[in-house]
Amino acid sequence: MGNISLVRVGGVCAILTVVSGTMARIAFGNEWLKSRGVDTLITGHWFDTLGLLLFIAAALGIYRALRQAGRLPLIAVVASLTGGIVLLFREFILLGIAYELVPGITDVLRQTGWLVAGVGAVLVFFIGVLLFSFAILRTSVVPKWIGWLGVIAVLGFCLMALLPLVFSMATPWFLGRIFLVWMVAMGVVLLRLKEPVAPDSVA
Repeated sequence: MGNISLVRVGGVCAILTVVSGTMARIAFGNEWLKSRGVDTLITGHWFDTLGLLLFIAAALGIYRALRQAGRLPLIAVVASLTGGIVLLFREFILLGIAYELVPGITDVLRQTGWLVAGVGAVLVFFIGVLLFSFAILRTSVVPKWIGWLGVIAVLGFCLMALLPLVFSMATPWFLGRIFLVWMVAMGVVLLRLKEPVAPDSVA
């Protein structure tokens, strides 16, 4: 029961990760909130911080469900946890800028934040999500269409980075929505798992 509880907690956190990230996107620059005296920049970054904490818990649940796939989910969860911590560090930098805790070095912190964001994104998305998706394709625990969805999203971002002129400005938005669907789908599947994963679930 302890193991399956971790899986289910991961499922809840996966869904709440998407909710928190969506709330952050709504908060940033929201004129209605501004008119009511809400600092939308700080609010958005706090929602992003919460979303990253939830993602870390979700990654542990996903690993527990897929661990019988071998080394892939192990590497994926290590990359995801490391990337999540790196991105949390970036959010703390952005919150420090928003609260004006470190006046005089804002530009340096902002540039550092972009660098940290790039490293974190590579670890979480291009390694973590991709390897989790490959692990899904090796097992019968999670529907394989979710694995293909993750692979398509990551490869789409890779192609966009290599051939930026071929893709429209809408492409990052579309691929980002695919990632959100992947997270929600993983959350639902984890919540519906009824018993611990058996070793013979590897295809």
